[in-house]
Amino acid sequence: MSYLIFIVAAFALLGGFFVLTNYEVRRGVRYFATERDRLDHVVERVVFVSQHVDIGAFLRNEIRRFFGRLSHDIAHLSLQTIRAAERVLTRLVRYLRSRHVSDTAPGGNVREFVKTLSEFKDGLKATHPEVTDVQDTLQR
Repeated sequence: MSYLIFIVAAFALLGGFFVLTNYEVRRGVRYFATERDRLDHVVERVVFVSQHVDIGAFLRNEIRRFFGRLSHDIAHLSLQTIRAAERVLTRLVRYLRSRHVSDTAPGGNVREFVKTLSEFKDGLKATHPEVTDVQDTLQR
Protein backbone atom coordinates (compact mmCIF):
# COMPACT_ATOMS: atom_id res chain seq x y z
CA MET A 1 0.00 0.00 0.00
CA SER A 2 2.83 2.43 0.87
CA TYR A 3 4.37 1.84 -2.59
CA LEU A 4 1.16 3.01 -4.19
CA ILE A 5 1.29 6.29 -2.24
CA PHE A 6 4.85 6.99 -3.47
CA ILE A 7 3.91 6.16 -7.07
CA VAL A 8 0.86 8.45 -6.98
CA ALA A 9 2.94 11.26 -5.42
CA ALA A 10 5.60 10.91 -8.12
CA PHE A 11 2.99 11.07 -10.92
CA ALA A 12 1.35 14.09 -9.27
CA LEU A 13 4.68 15.95 -9.10
CA LEU A 14 5.47 15.05 -12.73
CA GLY A 15 2.03 16.22 -13.84
CA GLY A 16 2.44 19.45 -11.87
CA PHE A 17 5.81 20.03 -13.56
CA PHE A 18 4.32 19.63 -17.05
CA VAL A 19 1.38 21.93 -16.22
CA LEU A 20 3.73 24.60 -14.79
CA THR A 21 6.14 24.55 -17.75
CA ASN A 22 3.21 24.68 -20.24
CA TYR A 23 1.73 27.66 -18.38
CA GLU A 24 5.08 29.46 -18.33
CA VAL A 25 5.57 28.94 -22.08
CA ARG A 26 2.13 30.35 -22.89
CA ARG A 27 2.55 33.39 -20.62
CA GLY A 28 6.25 34.00 -21.31
CA VAL A 29 6.97 34.38 -17.57
CA ARG A 30 9.13 32.15 -15.41
CA TYR A 31 7.94 31.74 -11.82
CA PHE A 32 10.52 31.67 -9.00
CA ALA A 33 13.27 32.44 -11.54
CA THR A 34 16.08 33.28 -9.07
CA GLU A 35 15.43 30.26 -6.85
CA ARG A 36 15.20 27.95 -9.86
CA ASP A 37 18.45 29.35 -11.30
CA ARG A 38 20.16 28.81 -7.97
CA LEU A 39 18.81 25.24 -7.81
CA ASP A 40 20.01 24.61 -11.39
CA HIS A 41 23.49 25.82 -10.41
CA VAL A 42 23.57 23.53 -7.36
CA VAL A 43 22.41 20.55 -9.44
CA GLU A 44 25.09 21.27 -12.08
CA ARG A 45 27.76 21.38 -9.36
CA VAL A 46 26.58 18.09 -7.83
CA VAL A 47 26.59 16.42 -11.26
CA PHE A 48 30.10 17.76 -11.99
CA VAL A 49 31.45 16.54 -8.65
CA SER A 50 29.82 13.12 -9.01
CA GLN A 51 31.37 12.71 -12.49
CA HIS A 52 34.89 13.99 -11.75
CA VAL A 53 35.67 13.12 -8.12
CA ASP A 54 36.75 9.68 -6.93
CA ILE A 55 34.46 9.40 -3.93
CA GLY A 56 36.22 6.31 -2.53
CA ALA A 57 39.66 7.93 -2.54
CA PHE A 58 38.19 11.12 -1.09
CA LEU A 59 36.49 9.24 1.75
CA ARG A 60 39.66 7.22 2.49
CA ASN A 61 41.68 10.42 2.61
CA GLU A 62 39.17 12.15 4.88
CA ILE A 63 38.92 9.14 7.21
CA ARG A 64 42.73 8.91 7.42
CA ARG A 65 42.94 12.63 8.16
CA PHE A 66 40.20 12.36 10.79
CA PHE A 67 41.86 9.47 12.63
CA GLY A 68 45.24 11.20 12.43
CA ARG A 69 43.78 14.28 14.03
CA LEU A 70 41.92 12.17 16.60
CA SER A 71 45.09 10.31 17.60
CA HIS A 72 46.96 13.62 17.88
CA ASP A 73 44.25 15.06 20.13
CA ILE A 74 44.23 11.93 22.32
CA ALA A 75 48.03 12.03 22.69
CA HIS A 76 47.90 15.74 23.54
CA LEU A 77 45.14 15.21 26.12
CA SER A 78 46.98 12.30 27.74
CA LEU A 79 50.17 14.40 27.93
CA GLN A 80 48.27 17.22 29.61
CA THR A 81 46.76 14.73 32.06
CA ILE A 82 50.18 13.28 32.90
CA ARG A 83 51.63 16.75 33.41
CA ALA A 84 48.76 17.69 35.72
CA ALA A 85 49.33 14.51 37.75
CA GLU A 86 53.06 15.28 37.83
CA ARG A 87 52.40 18.77 39.23
CA VAL A 88 50.13 17.35 41.94
CA LEU A 89 52.68 14.69 42.90
CA THR A 90 55.52 17.24 42.91
CA ARG A 91 53.59 19.47 45.31
CA LEU A 92 52.79 16.47 47.50
CA VAL A 93 56.45 15.38 47.66
CA ARG A 94 57.56 18.95 48.41
CA TYR A 95 55.00 19.16 51.20
CA LEU A 96 56.01 15.80 52.65
CA ARG A 97 59.72 16.65 52.54
CA SER A 98 59.20 19.97 54.30
CA ARG A 99 57.07 18.28 56.91
CA HIS A 100 59.62 15.49 57.41
CA VAL A 101 62.47 17.95 57.94
CA SER A 102 60.53 19.80 60.62
CA ASP A 103 59.58 16.51 62.33
CA THR A 104 63.23 15.39 62.61
CA ALA A 105 64.40 18.65 64.16
CA PRO A 106 66.39 18.12 67.37
CA GLY A 107 64.16 17.49 70.30
CA GLY A 108 64.52 16.70 74.02
CA ASN A 109 65.82 13.14 73.54
CA VAL A 110 68.65 14.31 71.31
CA ARG A 111 69.83 16.79 73.93
CA GLU A 112 69.91 14.09 76.56
CA PHE A 113 71.98 11.89 74.27
CA VAL A 114 74.47 14.70 73.58
CA LYS A 115 74.69 15.47 77.27
CA THR A 116 75.37 11.80 78.11
CA LEU A 117 77.99 11.59 75.35
CA SER A 118 79.74 14.73 76.64
CA GLU A 119 79.84 13.32 80.19
CA PHE A 120 81.30 10.08 78.87
CA LYS A 121 84.05 11.94 77.02
CA ASP A 122 84.86 13.96 80.11
CA GLY A 123 85.09 10.73 82.07
CA LEU A 124 87.53 9.29 79.57
CA LYS A 125 89.75 12.35 79.77
CA ALA A 126 89.83 12.11 83.55
CA THR A 127 90.83 8.42 83.66
CA HIS A 128 93.43 8.44 80.90
CA PRO A 129 96.46 10.73 80.76
CA GLU A 130 97.09 12.87 77.72
CA VAL A 131 99.31 11.30 75.10
CA THR A 132 101.89 13.68 73.73
CA ASP A 133 103.39 13.52 70.36
CA VAL A 134 106.74 11.75 69.97
CA GLN A 135 108.24 14.74 68.18
CA ASP A 136 107.42 16.97 71.14
CA THR A 137 109.30 14.71 73.57
CA LEU A 138 112.37 14.47 71.35
CA GLN A 139 112.67 18.19 70.95
CA ARG A 140 112.72 18.77 74.73
